[in-house]
This record gives sequence, C-alpha cells and structure tokens, in this order.
Amino acid sequence: MTASHAISSEEIDQRLSDLIESRPEAIARPFALYQDMLALEEPYRWGPTVVVSRMSDIRMILKDHRRFSNRAHAVGSRPEARRAAMQPHEQAAFDEVTEFEELIISRTDGAQHARLRSIVQRAFTPRKIAMLGDETQAFTTALFDRMVERGETNIAASVTQELPVMMICSLLNVDQAEAPLIQGWSAKIGKNRGAAVVADLMGAHEALKEFRAYVIEKIEHHRRFPDSTNLVSTLMGASDDERLSEDELVAMVLILLFAGADTTKALLGNGTLALLSDQAQWERFRDDPDEAVAGLTEELIRFVSPVQTLWRVTTEPVTLHGVEIEAGTTILLLMGAASRDPSLFEDPDRLDIDRTESRDHISFGHGTHFCLGTSLARMECGAYFTELATRFPDVRLAQDPEAVEWGGNIQFRCITGLEVDLGEERRR
Repeated sequence: MTASHAISSEEIDQRLSDLIESRPEAIARPFALYQDMLALEEPYRWGPTVVVSRMSDIRMILKDHRRFSNRAHAVGSRPEARRAAMQPHEQAAFDEVTEFEELIISRTDGAQHARLRSIVQRAFTPRKIAMLGDETQAFTTALFDRMVERGETNIAASVTQELPVMMICSLLNVDQAEAPLIQGWSAKIGKNRGAAVVADLMGAHEALKEFRAYVIEKIEHHRRFPDSTNLVSTLMGASDDERLSEDELVAMVLILLFAGADTTKALLGNGTLALLSDQAQWERFRDDPDEAVAGLTEELIRFVSPVQTLWRVTTEPVTLHGVEIEAGTTILLLMGAASRDPSLFEDPDRLDIDRTESRDHISFGHGTHFCLGTSLARMECGAYFTELATRFPDVRLAQDPEAVEWGGNIQFRCITGLEVDLGEERRR
C-alpha cells in the first residue's frame, strides 16, 4: 500500500497521526489529506491500522457488520498496540472506559445492537420528532434574540453550540441550567478518540465517572417521580425482556448527547462558516430560504460531514482491492473523505446547494447503524439557517475564514469561535 503523487508514506503517516490526535491544524484543514487518500488505488496501511476512504468501500464495510465489527475501540490491532504502550494506571483507565463504551449502541453488533435500537427508536418516531418543531423554532428565535440584545458577535458561542444542547436537554427533560455541565463532560469524553492521546483518555475517564453519577441521580429521580412524556422515562419503561440495565441506560443517555448535540453543533457551526464564505451560495439561499432550505441542509451535511471518522475491526481475513487484511485489523473509515469522493460527487470540494446528488452522502452512517437522530438534526439545521437568512439578510463573516477557532476532535471537528457582523438590516 503506497502513496501517490510522489508523497512519501512517512508524510502520510505523520498527517494521519496529526489527524487522529486532533491537532488544531489537522482538524481545521483535513481536506488536502482526504484528496491524497482518495487518489490511492488501494487501502492504506498505517501501522496497525488500515485506512479506507472511498465511498463504495465504506458503504460496503458499514453494511457488513459480520466481517467488520463495531468493537474496534475495544479489540483489534490498534487498541491493543495503544494499550501495550501505556503505564499500568493508564491501562486501568483504558479498560474502564472501554468496558463502559462497549455498552454504547454505536459500538455494538448484531442482536445486541438490534435490541438497543428497538428501545431507543421509541424516542425518535416521526410523530415525536414533529412535535419538537415548535420548540426548535422557539429556541432558535430566543438564542438570536439574546445575541442581538447582548451585542454578541460570536455566533458559534451564542447560537450554534447552544441550540443542539438545548434540544437534547429538552428531550431528556434536563434543566437547561445544567447544559454547561453536560457540555463540559461531553467535551472531555468526546475528545478521547481510541486513546490516541493518553491525557485525553485520562480526562475522559474522570468525566465518565462524574457523568455516570449525574445520570444515575436522574434515573433515581425518574423512579420516584415518573413522567411518561420524557425520553428517560420512555427508556426506563421498556418491557422486562427489553429492559435496559443501569449502565446501558447511562450509555444510552451519553450517546444521545453525542448524536444529538456534538454532531449538530458541527453541522450548524461549520455549515455557517462554509455558507458565509461563499457569497454566491449565501445569496442563492437568502433570496428564497423556504424553497432552498432542503437542498442547503443536505449539501451542508455532505460538505461538512458532521462525523468525519468511524472505526471498525475485521472479524476474519478479508480482501479489499486485492489487499489481504488479517483478522483483528483495525479499519479507519474516513467519512469526511467519502463525502467528497470525486467518483460520486462532481467538483466535490465546492459547496453547491442545488446539487442533485447531495443525498448520496453517508454523513449520518449507513445500513443498520444509520443515525436515529437524523430527522432532528435536519430540523435544527433548517430552523437555524432559515432564521439567519430571514432576520439578518446582510450577515457576513467578520474575520478571516482561515483564522476561526476549532475544537473537539477529528470525529466531530467543530468551530468554537466564529465572528460575524449581523448587518444593518434586521427583520423579525
């Protein structure tokens, strides 16, 4: 497995390390690496890991959970190599974090995944999602109102990071005042990506303990004061043969926070930067937001790709494009690259809200692991961008796009600071 374009394997290895270790420069600008990976004729072997970038290959892998397991954070070549390099106390933290994360629905396969999905689906029926429409609009309007009243200019801190957390707090019946606490735990837990950085692992280990105690307190409250209308009570109310254990319930709340908050924060914030950086596309949307919002939403989901990476591990020897891959090999799926695969998308690095093939993206997964919160994310995206275009038609970036602040990790690369000028014309 060799690199093309006269780029050495050593250079690609370093760029992949920077990416997975979530170095700010790599998070801010991963797309040149994606282009180079997509140009390779076969999967790329990066130490104990095989890297896959093309859409057709990733689609196949995501659908084949028999040969490509979701347990890649717990078993396989990469976690074994990472664990072997740790000190004993770090290994203990790794084992505890891994044991807990094995309960998360997105890390399960087969019958276990089907059972967990059947339970959580009750919270994401079309009827329940539709009922959240008015609330989504109300939260969006209130956040923009507050931004204007306070004279704030950082739209990421004021709106795009806040809206998804407010929606999830509402869904989980959590006091909105506790949102900053949840965001803090979420940031620490989410920053740990397969123990790529030991300090991030240790931070996640401590945050998980605190978060677990917090959720268990909420569970006890719901047991004393049941409320059939909120999500936690819905999950607790499963029949005896489907009932979640306490740790499964904690893990379910955790993944709902990630799926419902972190991915949507990335979509809204990164999408704002992309749209306002392209004046022609902004004006196309602004001039008819009601007609263009569906196309904008799908194109931003493709272009931004809220989930940039996923991991799998082979359960048996497989052959991919003539390359023999051993059983137990960690597979890194570059989802952000697949959504810019030139074999499927014409001029893929260009934002085009009228693009007809946008829905061919896999930004929310594929097959049995397709994201349950997709409808909620689309709803929030539509409400936010329609409000932005309707109320602030003259909005523009107030800083160099190359100088924006990025945080999180490569899986959920997310803008943390984005300065805008809302313009002179303000509408209600």
